[in-house]
This record gives sequence, structure tokens and C-alpha cells, in this order.
Amino acid sequence: MIRNVINTAARVTGLTRAVRFLNRRRGIILMYHGLTEREDNRDWTQLKVDDFSRQMQYLSRLYRPLSMQKLVDMLDSGRLEPYSVAVTFDDGYESNYAHAYPILKQYGIPATIFVTSGFVLGTLPLRGFLWPDYVSALLKSLAPRPVDFRPEGLGQHDLSSLRTMYGARNSICEFLKSIDAAKKDDILTTLDRKYGDAIDPDGFGGYRPMTAEQVRELARGSLVTIGAHSRTHPILSRLEATAQRDEIVGSKSDLEAVIAGPVNQFAYPNGRRQDIDEESLNLTSANFSCAVTTEPGLNRPGQDRFLLHRIGVGGNLHIDRFKNLLSGSRCV
Repeated sequence: MIRNVINTAARVTGLTRAVRFLNRRRGIILMYHGLTEREDNRDWTQLKVDDFSRQMQYLSRLYRPLSMQKLVDMLDSGRLEPYSVAVTFDDGYESNYAHAYPILKQYGIPATIFVTSGFVLGTLPLRGFLWPDYVSALLKSLAPRPVDFRPEGLGQHDLSSLRTMYGARNSICEFLKSIDAAKKDDILTTLDRKYGDAIDPDGFGGYRPMTAEQVRELARGSLVTIGAHSRTHPILSRLEATAQRDEIVGSKSDLEAVIAGPVNQFAYPNGRRQDIDEESLNLTSANFSCAVTTEPGLNRPGQDRFLLHRIGVGGNLHIDRFKNLLSGSRCV
């Protein structure tokens, strides 16, 4: 409640501008996922295309968009230029190529796209979906009937409205993130065997990955950097060392083969601090130049380049709220 009052006051009184000035020498890294043109889409990871365009226009006018590598190098040197910001995307959705790239070109804004290599190579189980998107697609396909996932340990869920359906999705995904990776995979495989035929893949174009050729085309240009985001998007800290190496180093190798060039940046799947252990840090520091988390906040000079903070942007974020978020008023 207090935070909402402060954020409202910031917009009304111009405090956002003051906070933006105070934070001018902290590095901002924005985190996006996919873009959508659908008005009925309520997925947090899918931002409306028009909103993204307005945000990039604002960014190009009042901030200094940099490649992520340049921003990280400046943080290391302690000589960060004022209002520096880097744009990143996670996962590798086709909408990054179809919708985001033309807008980035329009405003001359560089970006890093962290690609889940199994996603774009078509080697993921669960009908090719990233596993959180598979949960969403399954529930949307089974709605509005209630579901009983008690045999799988996931409870019963009312899917009669968008609110209850997304509530079920969030509850199921949070539980699956909290358990052993192999157990999570077993549960999802069982669900797919029992209910997966209800999913029409053509009805979920927003969850579609880029093709390998689209990734190559982006990498050939000067605006987009391809980074790695694991092979299958697991919670790394729930994997043993050998499996972590396969996910982290394997995704780098996969993508370097796709683009015929180096892949030097990494984004931790899910990316909370508890999702990243000592093994994760050792592997990323040995194989990449930097790595980003999903921990919210701005980056001060000297920030650990393998534990970089990001500001997540999702859903239908109104431009005024975006300005407030970008100023750092929620991250001080």
C-alpha cells in the first residue's frame, strides 16, 4: 500500500525526474521476454507491441541505450556514462525477431537476446514449449473445466475465468520451481501423456521460438547480440554439477554452432539468487564475459559482472509506470 502511494506521488509530483537524476550513474538493464498483438493476452511475459514501441521511443529520447557488453565494461571501469541502459530479452521467442527487432532498428537501440538453445533447435520435450509456457498452454486448452492434478501432486484448480486460470498457472509453476529438476520433468511428462493432446500448437503462436535462421540473421547484424540461456531452462541450482555444465556450456556450444561466432553473455534461467549456486557461478565465469539475474535493481560501478541486476518489464505496462520503473524509484 505504501509503495503504491509513493509510486503514484512520484508520477504526480515529478519525483520520478528527481529519482532519475539521482540514479543517473547506475547502470540499468531491462528484461523483456515476448511481444504480442493480442488484446486478450494476460501473460506477464508477453508485452503488447505498441507499449514496447512507446517504451523504446522514450528510451531513445531520455536515456543512453548501450550494448550490454559496453555497459558492463563501463561498470567495471567505474566510468559509467549517465543514464546508460541496456535492453535484453530472455528465451528466444519468434516475436523478438518479428516485432521487437524492427522497433529496435527504428530507434537504433542495441539489445541482447538470451536464447534457450533447445527452444530454437526444436529439441525440447513437451511439444516444443518452454516448460512454463507448456503449463499455460495446457491450462488454457483444458479451460473452462476444472482440473484435478492431485495424482501429480499439483492439486485441484478452477479454470472458469482468466483470473483463476492464471492463478492456477502461477501456483503450479512456483511449485515446480521448488522441487528437484528430475521430479519436475517427471510430473510434466505425466501431465502431457494424460492431457497433452488437448493442446493445439497453432493456437499458441506467441510461445513459438525463433528459427535457427532468424537467430543467424540477427547475429549477422550489428544491433543484436545473441546470448545463452541454457539448453532447457531448468533451475540450475537444482541440478548436479554435470547437468549444470551440460545446460550452461552446452547452450553456449549450441548457439555458437548456429551463428558461427562467439556467445559471451549468459542469463540464468528464472534467475533469482537462490536459483544460482557456486557451481553456476564457476561455470559462467569460466565460459562467459558476464551474466544477468532476474534480481531487481540498478547496477552500481563495481557490480559483480556475473550477478548483474535487471528490471523486468512485462504485461501491459502503461508508459507512465514504465518511466517510474526506469527511473529506479522502485529499486533504490
